[in-house]
Amino acid sequence: MSNSISAVAAAAARAAVSVAAGLGVACDEPVVLADGANVIVHLSPSPVVAKVAASTPAVRPDAAAWLKRELDTADFLVREGAPVLAPSPEVPPAAHHGGGHVMSFWTYVRPSGAGLPDEAVIGSMLRDLHAVLRRYPVSRPVLAPLGDIPAFLARPQTQLSPADVSVLAETFGRLTADLGPEASPSQVLHGDAGIGNLMAAGGRWIWHDFEDTCSGPVAWDLAATTASPRLDRSRILAGYGAPVDDTQLRTCQQLRRLHLTIWYALYAERLPDCRQRAAELLASWR
Repeated sequence: MSNSISAVAAAAARAAVSVAAGLGVACDEPVVLADGANVIVHLSPSPVVAKVAASTPAVRPDAAAWLKRELDTADFLVREGAPVLAPSPEVPPAAHHGGGHVMSFWTYVRPSGAGLPDEAVIGSMLRDLHAVLRRYPVSRPVLAPLGDIPAFLARPQTQLSPADVSVLAETFGRLTADLGPEASPSQVLHGDAGIGNLMAAGGRWIWHDFEDTCSGPVAWDLAATTASPRLDRSRILAGYGAPVDDTQLRTCQQLRRLHLTIWYALYAERLPDCRQRAAELLASWR
């Protein structure tokens, strides 16, 4: 395991190896693939990846419930033939605990390229995903990820001033009021359908990271990409091909950016490389 990873990632990897061993999954060399909201660890040489909650417990006290919803949603989508990353068949599909960590286990897939999908592909894949998710038989909490914002603002702050907290809280209240409880049509969503959660593997694009799955207007999922200044919003919407309320989409885009702001502030508490981006996002609301 590399010496360059954070102490949190190293501890998460050790916990994943220990829990996996108890479940019969051997690991000679854990490889940390990502360190952010969760620490993602390939339990090499086994074809298993551990997803270990890292930053999420700071704003989601029951992180295990989020991981279990993700597993259940992904399992349903796999059975329906949707292009998604599958839970590991070698481990019971549950949130597992060990070493003070909570985690889930997934099938290791080697990425087949580092490029990004075309905007039209993003839109059409999201449309197809939503069509399958409309058949999902279990209800999901409405726009559950938005709860991260007040939970973060209520914590002792190291990156935000009292004035920052006040501005973000006021903005959150205004935007959620604009969205309204009647935000509809509503269905089960990916919850975090950004371009970073599409992976090229096996000659196709697949969705992953359904931890934020929830119910809500399709505008919430679309906002994850249409809010990006790097992407062509009109081509995404054309690829999606179904009507979307433009006012609702604009509100969701702002809520997405606010959600990103508090998450970068959370990352910055333990990941120095995130501090500049966190400061830039925070400054945009002042």
